[in-house]
Amino acid sequence: MKNYRITFYRHLMNRSGYPFKSSLSTVTVSGSDRNQALSQAVRRFEFDWSLYEWSNLADEFEIVEEKAKRPEALV
Repeated sequence: MKNYRITFYRHLMNRSGYPFKSSLSTVTVSGSDRNQALSQAVRRFEFDWSLYEWSNLADEFEIVEEKAKRPEALV
């Protein structure tokens, strides 16, 4: 299984009127593929924020596959 880091964002405007992405939450999950990891992250995000649908709060998400960490040798 691979580890994925899914970050949910909200689009906002700053005081000068320039748009930017604001990070709402980052969820790290394990899954066999991106779709499975996304569905797990969405369920956790909705539970944490007491939402029926993740898109009621977030505007987009970003999925990053984390590299496998190699065990270090003990000396």
